[in-house]
Amino acid sequence: MATAQFKYKALDRQGNEVAGLIAAGDKRRAFELLSERGLSPFDVSPSGASSGLPKFRRRSLTKKDLSRYIRQLATLLKANISVLDALTTLSQSGAHEVLAKRAQTVKRDLRAGRDLSDALEKHIPELPDYVFRLAELGEATGALSNSLNDAADRMEYEVAMQAEIQSALTYPTFLAFVGGGIVVLMFVFVVPRFASLLGDNIDQAPWLSQQVIGFGVWMQTNWWLALVVVVAAIAGIFVAQRNPKVREAVQTQLSRAPLVGPFLRQAEVGSWARTVGIALNNKARLVDALRLGEAGARLAVFRRNLEAVRRDVRAGRPMEDALQEAQRDIDPMIIDLIRTGRSSGTLGEMMTFAADIFEKDARERAKRLTALTEPIAILIIAAIVGLIVISIVMAMTSLYQFDV
Repeated sequence: MATAQFKYKALDRQGNEVAGLIAAGDKRRAFELLSERGLSPFDVSPSGASSGLPKFRRRSLTKKDLSRYIRQLATLLKANISVLDALTTLSQSGAHEVLAKRAQTVKRDLRAGRDLSDALEKHIPELPDYVFRLAELGEATGALSNSLNDAADRMEYEVAMQAEIQSALTYPTFLAFVGGGIVVLMFVFVVPRFASLLGDNIDQAPWLSQQVIGFGVWMQTNWWLALVVVVAAIAGIFVAQRNPKVREAVQTQLSRAPLVGPFLRQAEVGSWARTVGIALNNKARLVDALRLGEAGARLAVFRRNLEAVRRDVRAGRPMEDALQEAQRDIDPMIIDLIRTGRSSGTLGEMMTFAADIFEKDARERAKRLTALTEPIAILIIAAIVGLIVISIVMAMTSLYQFDV
C-alpha cells in the first residue's frame, strides 16, 4: 500500500501537546500508529494541507447528524467502553468529519480534567441544551449511557416530527411557488394589455377592474422594484428566523392562533413531560428535573409558568396543584397522572406515559394541519386568479357598454 505523510498534533502520556509528521497508508492507520507510540492524536491531516477541512468536504451539522452522534456515543458507553475510548472511536469515524474532529477536542478536554457535559457544551454547542444537562445528570448518578440514550430518543423524535412536517409541506410549497409564479406572469404580461384596450375608458371601469389593471401596469413598469422587495422580504424572513428572540415571539403568537395554537401547546406539554420523566427516571431530584424541563421549553409563556411551578414545588406545594394553577388550560389527564405518580412513587414513569400520549396527539394534529395546507394553497391561488379574471371580464363588459 502506498504511504503518505501526515501532520499530527497529539498529547503524550504526561498530557503535553506534541506535533510532527508520520508516514501511513491512510488517516486511520496514522491514528493507529500514533496510538501505538503512546500518543493521543487530536488533529491529523495530510502533509501540505491546511489543518482545516477542505471546503468541498464541509457540510453543516443537522439534527439527524447530532442525534446519531449522541446515539453512537451512548451505545459505545453501554458496551462498557470508556468515555475516552468511545471518543477515540468517534474521532476516527468517517460519517461526519466535523463531528469526528470535535470528538478529538472533547477528548482533549476530558484528559485535562473537564467533565463530558462541559466539553460537549463547549465544542458541540449545536446540541440541544437538555443533552448537556442529561449528560451532567448521568455523570453525577453513574448512568451516563442511559442518560445519553434518553437524550438521543428525544432528539430522534424531534427529527422524525420535523421530517414528517417537511415531507407533508413539500407539495403545497411547490404548488404555492408555481401558482405564485403564474400570478406574477399574469400581472406582468397579461393584465397590462387590457389597459391599452380600455384606453381613456379605464376611469369608467368598475373599481375592482381599475385596481387590478392598475397594479398590473405598475408591475410591468416597476418589475425590478417588485423583485427587490420580494428578495428583501425573503432575506428578512431568513435572517429573522435565525434570531432566537424573533423566533420565540413568532412561536408565542402562533400558540394563540386557533388551529396552530393547540398543536404547539400540546407538543410543548409533551416535550416538557418527556424531559422531566427522563430526568426523574435517571434519579434526578424533582426540583432539578423541573429546572431541566423548564430550560427546554420553547414558548416564553409556558416557560414562565413552569418557573412558577418550580418555585411552588420548592416551597413544599404539591406539583399537580402548582401546575394546575400556573397553567390553567392544562389537560386534566396530566394532573391526574402526576397526582397518581407522586403518591405511588412512580412520577417518572407517569410523566413518560403522559409524554407518549401528548406526543402522539401532537403528531396526529400535525398531520391534520399539514393535510390542510394543500387545499388552502389551491384555494388562495384560485381566488387570486379568479379575481384577476373577474376584474378583466368586468372591464371588458364595461367597454362593450361604452361602445353601445
